[in-house]
Amino acid sequence: MRILVVSSAFYPDNYHINQMVKDLSSRGHSVKVLTGQPDYATGRIPKEYKWFRKYHDFLGPVEIWRAPIIARRKGAVMRFFSYLSFIITGGCLAMFKKWSDFDVIYVWGVSPITMAIPAIILKKRYKKPLFFYCLDLWPESMKAFKVREKNPVFKAVRVLCKWIYKQFDLVAVTSKPFTDYIHTVNGYPLEKIIYLPQYGAEQNLNKDFTAQDNGIIDLLFAGNIGFVQDIDKIVQAAAELKDVPNFLIHIVGDGSAKKQFEQLSKDLHVEDKIIFHGRVPSEKMDDFYKLADACLLTLDGSSKIGDTLPVKMQGYMAAGKPVIAAVNGAGKQVIEESSCGLVVNAGDVQGLARIIKEFISTPAKYTSCGENGRSYFKTHFTKENHLSRLEQLLTEVAK
Repeated sequence: MRILVVSSAFYPDNYHINQMVKDLSSRGHSVKVLTGQPDYATGRIPKEYKWFRKYHDFLGPVEIWRAPIIARRKGAVMRFFSYLSFIITGGCLAMFKKWSDFDVIYVWGVSPITMAIPAIILKKRYKKPLFFYCLDLWPESMKAFKVREKNPVFKAVRVLCKWIYKQFDLVAVTSKPFTDYIHTVNGYPLEKIIYLPQYGAEQNLNKDFTAQDNGIIDLLFAGNIGFVQDIDKIVQAAAELKDVPNFLIHIVGDGSAKKQFEQLSKDLHVEDKIIFHGRVPSEKMDDFYKLADACLLTLDGSSKIGDTLPVKMQGYMAAGKPVIAAVNGAGKQVIEESSCGLVVNAGDVQGLARIIKEFISTPAKYTSCGENGRSYFKTHFTKENHLSRLEQLLTEVAK
């Protein structure tokens, strides 16, 4: 097939979509990408990409067209203008650039959903089908920014979301609980919503990450550090366990809430229990998986946003690590179905502290959880399963 991918986020920023387009290309498909300039790592656009540099670029055989954007920098206002700039400049590219023929448009649906507008323009201009891969719920995701349903802005965005969803020919969701929300809130037909989980870091399946006995229990959280990730609950749980000896929590990653959570750990006097390592190169993650006796997963449960299945969960399972979690929705469902760890409801600090303490006290009791996770991963989250199903769906919608 000839696939035109629309994604505001793309290489050289580190996103799952980078590998996916390379995988589609390697399977014989012609892939082009409409994206924005990179700005995720630092909040600013690198010098080598400014002023239309690398406006037309390549990632192997994958052709890339970059729309100029306003860098996100810091704060909600700059982020809003960054999102708005991609709608405008990406929309202009979609409207005025002459695109070579393609069979289907694939939208990698990260927040905000308005980044699909350039794809909608392409659909209407070229009369091509539009496939949407939903990774975030909208308008629900606005609640992460403290915008509630009674707010006029929320109501206006909800109307916009319904219009955007009407333009999609098929929607695939990464988490089963998304289905009911998209149908109920956005009025999208149930029969056109397909469950297609993301694939995980398969290279971890055959590596030996058996934790060495160093006299303490090491717990790992890896990934983005934002308010949705609810890492304050990990910090608060550590405060509940001040008197429990011989454990250490490693938080690897960066994000908008990192400094706030670091300050919280100081305020609660648990700096001796938690280490914030910051962002590390992907090749260094093996060292952390070898160190970890178990991995931590938390998500905000105050809205439907927390029903998602974050891709870090697949990474934990592929690495063969027991998972200790405070989550709702798809994350909780997968942990219970796979028997890969311990889970309580999202936001339950005392419950999270209790299951952490339980694991610290009897880690040998949960040695089978790691292999249970790997077995479940092989059945549900492999690259081959995802790509074969995706090819099938794209072929169907292209017809």
